[in-house]
Amino acid sequence: MLDKATRLKVLHVIPSVAACRGGPSKAVIEMVSSLRKQGIDAEIATTNDDGPNNLEVNLNSLVDYSGVPVRFFKRALPPVAALREFSYSMSFTRWISHHITDYDVVHVHAIFSYCSSYAMYVARKKGVPYVVRPIGQLQNWSLKQAGTKKTLYLKAIEKNNIESASAVQFTAEAEQDESEQILSLSGHVIPLGVDLPDSVALSKKQLFEYLGFSEVPSGVSVLYLSRLHPKKGLELLMQALSRIDNCDYSLLIAGDGEASYKNNLSALSQQLEIAHKCLFLGHVDGRIKNALLHHADLYALTSYSENFGISVLEAMASGLTPVITDGVALSKVVNENQLGYVCSANVDNIEATMRSAFANQKKLSAMGEKASRYTVENYSWQSIAKRLESLYLSLIAEKQARKNT
Repeated sequence: MLDKATRLKVLHVIPSVAACRGGPSKAVIEMVSSLRKQGIDAEIATTNDDGPNNLEVNLNSLVDYSGVPVRFFKRALPPVAALREFSYSMSFTRWISHHITDYDVVHVHAIFSYCSSYAMYVARKKGVPYVVRPIGQLQNWSLKQAGTKKTLYLKAIEKNNIESASAVQFTAEAEQDESEQILSLSGHVIPLGVDLPDSVALSKKQLFEYLGFSEVPSGVSVLYLSRLHPKKGLELLMQALSRIDNCDYSLLIAGDGEASYKNNLSALSQQLEIAHKCLFLGHVDGRIKNALLHHADLYALTSYSENFGISVLEAMASGLTPVITDGVALSKVVNENQLGYVCSANVDNIEATMRSAFANQKKLSAMGEKASRYTVENYSWQSIAKRLESLYLSLIAEKQARKNT
């Protein structure tokens, strides 16, 4: 066990911290920030991945990135997209092979990616306790995507890595339940946290002027705030809303993704004749995101699968009532505590749920206030950091106990 004078040293490994990679990248930065505030010497090792491009950052040295220490390594950029996505890095290989024993614990985020897989392999060989957070990649929906390749990879490499982990961090019970049907795991449910929203200085008019719109959208503002990806079921939401012609609403789509997919969404809005109601805002952050969360009336995430849903927490912390599908892992919490609406990932059910939400404006406001209180009480990063610290210390104690026997 570490004595009180020794700082716990934890390395977090993830393939990318680029904004284009969505929630997992954002979450690891916030997690490390909260751990450092807890007095833990936490840092990140990752590649310079930025989707089809590379981030312009200093390589092979510890730098400040979004307020936390990050060590970036050069990712290979082969012409084949699937190979680029694997995030192979020779410099990462050399560095972690020599330095992994500098850390008390390694916390790996994501699987089926080179840096994550290799970090687990090296930690296993050198006897360093490691935690793996699969970010939903062991759930049924995810495994079905490129199913043959993932099945082979899981059997040949990742199964041993994951089952040999000192602990597996799931962010919700639903994720744990699905994953434990596939592998034998030592699972711990520790959710992600959320930062409390900052005060909002922009009026609704100023917000939309900044976003390039001459007029404030009319009616009920439905906010979609997430990465643009087929998994998110945005097409289902758009189709459902296109059927509701007796309510004035606007769909605020805040997020970025592949250019071809964004074009498909734009074409769909034209086809459904709701293009005038769909505002594509692109990636938002900071005060603009806070202002959107403050001024919207309803939050919607109609994903097929979501191992957690950090944007759901952000919306609830800001007092927004969520409409989410049962594929979002937080749906159980939302449903059991009556913090919002939960529906199935099909157009008919989403339409019925949205109609119900539109018809109950007073209920929306009351649920939003309740959701905000619940989120602040149960999902602060400070409390999550304490739970992670307890897990890390228990793994170090177990390692020490094995040495003594």
